[in-house]
Amino acid sequence: MTRYITPVCCALLLASGGVGSANAQSAAAKVHVDAARAAVAPSVANPKRPYETFKALFDQACTEPTLPDAMRTNDRSAVVPRKEWFTWPMEIFDNLHFIGARTAGVWAISSSAGIIIVDTNFHYSSKELVLGLLNFGLDPNDIKYIIVTHAHDDRYWGAKGLQDTYPNARVAMSAADWDIVAKDNSPAQFKPRKDMVVTDGQKITLGDVTVTLYITPGHTPGTLSLIIEPLTNRKSIASDNERHVASIWGGTDPSIGRQGVQYYPDGRTMMRTHIESLKRFIDLGTKAGVDVILSPTLSHANMVEKMRYWRMANPDHSAGSEAGDRLAGEAHPFVSKEAVARYNRILLECYEAQLAWRTGS
Repeated sequence: MTRYITPVCCALLLASGGVGSANAQSAAAKVHVDAARAAVAPSVANPKRPYETFKALFDQACTEPTLPDAMRTNDRSAVVPRKEWFTWPMEIFDNLHFIGARTAGVWAISSSAGIIIVDTNFHYSSKELVLGLLNFGLDPNDIKYIIVTHAHDDRYWGAKGLQDTYPNARVAMSAADWDIVAKDNSPAQFKPRKDMVVTDGQKITLGDVTVTLYITPGHTPGTLSLIIEPLTNRKSIASDNERHVASIWGGTDPSIGRQGVQYYPDGRTMMRTHIESLKRFIDLGTKAGVDVILSPTLSHANMVEKMRYWRMANPDHSAGSEAGDRLAGEAHPFVSKEAVARYNRILLECYEAQLAWRTGS
């Protein structure tokens, strides 16, 4: 009997070590989750601004993962009925327009020298994006750049239709994400022709608007995150003479791979990459004076709720309304450096928690 004691003891020691490691991971993750939860709502709640509570972002980013990480393989090439993705376009600032869609935001930046489109959603929604431009009196023939933040189907599949229809528009992605487009298993008819390769820190200036593009690996190996300036708000019911600066963090949730392409060897590498990129981008945004968050996934920063509020306040930007009169004098719903800081804090703490959950002995 004694010859079996040593293996059994070793097994028990290994098992107890594994439990200790798991408990340590859980405890470390909890510290970050609690810190993120503390940033979900402002310290002083404003009942007129319920959209400042970032619960959806916290719920997704801070959910404990099912491990090991796996690539997403779902095919989204089927046309989705319009009623499931359409939402009305909205002028957010004088020179920034939301043109679709319900979940993955597409933005148009207008200037005296042309238009910049940020992301394009799916292949079946690109015509609706053009109608969104026309809604604001913008000529789609003036599209100069189409910036794709990352090489996922809901960001670049619509670019092909715009590229074919408006050949003077440059489609811009990082080199790493152009490589993903070439390799992934998306249908060939949805892949834009390789065009403009973005470098880190590159600036695109049209008229008096500049978009600075930073390569922030994480969501994909070549995700682009943007700083857009200046945005003006001189025509709305809550007009001001300030110079606003917006940021777009190019992709929120962890992706080890999609559409047949694996991005990272393991989840720890994936999350360390997210954290390093986000810390850098937060610092860049702070130095630039960012006071507006535009989240790629609309629910993460309550974009729909903010737009609904803004639409009530500015029914047609010329005529008053009872709702508009009631909201006059209120701050622009998209402008808040305090909200920007909390949004970034939630993301960073949740990423740290995700890393802790994935870090074993």
